[in-house]
Parts: sequence; structure tokens; C-alpha cells
Amino acid sequence: MDIYEYVRNLNAQPEIFPDMLEYAEAHHVPIMDRDALGVLKHYMKLAGVRHVLEVGTAIGYSAMHMLSVDQDVDVVTIEKDEAAHSRANIFFEQHGVAGRVQSLLGDAKEIPLEALGGEPFDLLFIDASKGNNRRFYERYMPLVKPGGLIIVDNILLRGLVTEEAISSRGTRRMKEKVDGFNRMIAESDVSSAFLPVGDGLLVITKDKEGEHR
Repeated sequence: MDIYEYVRNLNAQPEIFPDMLEYAEAHHVPIMDRDALGVLKHYMKLAGVRHVLEVGTAIGYSAMHMLSVDQDVDVVTIEKDEAAHSRANIFFEQHGVAGRVQSLLGDAKEIPLEALGGEPFDLLFIDASKGNNRRFYERYMPLVKPGGLIIVDNILLRGLVTEEAISSRGTRRMKEKVDGFNRMIAESDVSSAFLPVGDGLLVITKDKEGEHR
């Protein structure tokens, strides 16, 4: 066991939604790595997050874990795949949290912002098509309250962000977009941290007016 696996195992928490994990594994649905999920939930507790906007519902696994942080947490979540959206809604109903979730079917690049309600979000969690990280960030960051969090998953693309010899044109283009977004944030004046947990987490704190990194 190397030191990274040691830390990964320490960060990982016991699974509280085994039915969803089993479904994801059986149907090859990508879900958030458990160690990164633990870090996400820890940040939510530290920041007192209650109102969440999630870009990329999939089957609702991450949303369920975020809802588990506190009974007062609610989630607005967006998914463009109809089958995944339907499956997520089934899980929300089965686990008795449908009343705390606004589950929207649509493309997060196009869905009307007024559909999200007028309340500022404590957390924007981006976990959708990786090549659109910048578009999602720029579109939804203004909806986050000052001092709120923006967390982006999969910023390492399973190591592809450092690969030079990528034969697939589509994969190379996605890598360039993810790397470009990462570097844009790193070179900006926003308060941010790149964490090597799971497939990489980017944590950004939306500065209050007049504050700088």
C-alpha cells in the first residue's frame, strides 16, 4: 500500500446507500469516489451548507450523500439524460427525500435560470460533462452567495490531464478543456484549492465583496 492509498482509505467513509452503489456498479454508472465524497461532505459541514445546486444528477448518488449531511439540506439538481433522471427520482422517493429535492430534466447549459428559484445557493457542485466545466462555472457561479462554495469533481480525468500522447481527438480535446479550466482558476484571483482525492476535487470559495485570495 502506498501513501496515497493509505490516505484514500482513511478519507473513505462507510457506504450508507449500498443499494445505489450496487446499482451504479451493476449498470456501469460513474459515481463520485468515496474518499472525495467524504471530503465534499466535510466541507459542507464546515461551511454550514443548506441549499445546494448540483450540475449532473446521474442516478442521484452524490445528491443523496449531500442530503445526508443534515436534515435541513435541500438540493436542486440538473440532469439531461432522461433515464438517469428517472432512476434518480425513484431513489429519492425510495429513500424518502423527494420533498427536499428539486430534480430538473434538461441541459444545464440551457435550462432557464428562473427554474432554479431565487434563493442564493450555499454550494454549487459541478459533476457533469467535464469539457463544460468552465461554461457551468461561469453560468452558475453568480447564483452562489458570497462566501459560498463551488466544488468541481474529476479535475484530474483519471490522470489524463498530464498525458501528452493521447490518440483520440475527442479525449484530447476534453483533456485540453479540463486543463484549461483548471489553469484559469489557478491563475485567477479566486480563493481555490486543488485536492488530489478521488479523481481530483477543485474547491473554490466565492469571495465576499472586497476580499481577495
